[in-house]
Amino acid sequence: MAAKPADALHLLATVRDPEKRQQLALSVTEMCVAQPLAPSAEPIAGDLLVTLSTKSDLDTKVAMAKKLANCDWAPHSAVRHFAFDQIEISAIIIEKSDLLTQKDMIELAETGSIEHRRHLAMRANLCLPVTDRLAEPGEPIVLRALANNDTAEISEDTLEVCLHVAREHPKLREALARRHDLSTDYATQLCIMLPENWREELYRRFGLDKAKVETLAVEAALGATPEDVDKNAAREVQDAKEAGKLSGRFAMESLKAGKEAVFDHAIAALCDIKASQWRVALAMNGVRAAAMACQAAQLDRTAYPIIHKTLQRSGRIHQALEGDAMAAAANVFRMYGPEKAAKVLRQMGTRA
Repeated sequence: MAAKPADALHLLATVRDPEKRQQLALSVTEMCVAQPLAPSAEPIAGDLLVTLSTKSDLDTKVAMAKKLANCDWAPHSAVRHFAFDQIEISAIIIEKSDLLTQKDMIELAETGSIEHRRHLAMRANLCLPVTDRLAEPGEPIVLRALANNDTAEISEDTLEVCLHVAREHPKLREALARRHDLSTDYATQLCIMLPENWREELYRRFGLDKAKVETLAVEAALGATPEDVDKNAAREVQDAKEAGKLSGRFAMESLKAGKEAVFDHAIAALCDIKASQWRVALAMNGVRAAAMACQAAQLDRTAYPIIHKTLQRSGRIHQALEGDAMAAAANVFRMYGPEKAAKVLRQMGTRA
């Protein structure tokens, strides 16, 4: 008996007039959400809604999705269909519908677009199987949404993915730092990658050992450059010095060319400090150290934004050049001459 009403309903769905088709789609949706459907009617209604939606314009589908998303007994097949539709429609279902199953969400995480994953990552009360699937591609925008979702369960494996990607994404680091479910070890590793003002907050909130964090930051800074690369860089800078070519401009061009080890040794030579001291100073307070280096190497202050942004992209400075960071750099240029800046930089790198 179910086949005949199903055939009749599908016949209605073939109406060609756009206005009538829209009215039909919304009317049938209203019927489906008005009261719970009989078990035998639910799959028929779901099939009809899917058929109607494939012949509807965007505005109509959005209106249908909004009605279904707020209904506890909406046909699951229709809800699922809309969840996999274009993001303007899918986002409505993802955010509000309680009818999406764990299986639906895992499939959406695996086969949907990055925007589907981002919206899913913002959904309340996500369980571990879903968040693990969402994290697998390592997409910064999705991981940031997950990190900002304090109702989502996040496994240690997913946190490790986040930590790896966060090395090149400051906003993800900050989102992770705002979570309250981090282990002490994880918070310590994260702390190394955060600006100084964020570190103080994590010391307090997670009871971290400040000395341990600073020691790890120094070890990371000193161990980041392979020995052979470091030796070649030191030799290149020495050759430039002997040829009378070592200057702030030489250091800048090396950095812009991606030769960070050469930049480190050039800055060290120009500031009359060891390369290890420069690296430690940068790890301890990136903004201030970079500004001091500019002054000590007698680089024009207009060079500072380039140095700051390049070192930030490589994860060696953790603050964007705005607000407190910009004020701190400006303060160095205002208060320190070349000799005093070199002395302060040397003191900053005393742990080397």
